[in-house]
Amino acid sequence: MKFSRYLFVLVALFASTSCASYEEQRKLEVALTESVNRFHEQLNNEQFHEIYSQTHPALQKSIDETAFTNQLKIAHQQLGTISRKKSIIPLTSRGWNDVQWARTFGGEQKYFHVETPDSEMINANERFEWRVENDQPKLASYEFRFICKKPCTVGIEIR
Repeated sequence: MKFSRYLFVLVALFASTSCASYEEQRKLEVALTESVNRFHEQLNNEQFHEIYSQTHPALQKSIDETAFTNQLKIAHQQLGTISRKKSIIPLTSRGWNDVQWARTFGGEQKYFHVETPDSEMINANERFEWRVENDQPKLASYEFRFICKKPCTVGIEIR
């Protein structure tokens, strides 16, 4: 009889933790999605100073505003206007586990996200590093990679 009580308590604890964990994960996914959408909206409107001023101190220590603004200008010139907003950025299980470990043991909560922006002019990749503080993601790194002008095709040569 004692064993079944302990088992019941353990199952109830696990169930409540899983629900809270899901809610926390969903909250972070929404916050990341809003951050990416805000970044692209500001990029579209050439609000480069605003983007830089909202970044994580790690980014500001690694690159000055002028150099970062130049990177953003190049990305904006090549991308043109990004027309589609992200509906949701799903966290990978590894990404979520990394965030949870950092929360538990007091480390920096980091999340990496690769985006293919919806541009009418080119195909490109964006790589974001977000650092989460008080459930708010702050941009810690941004890399833009041009792939090709549209329309572009990838050919595979079979011999």
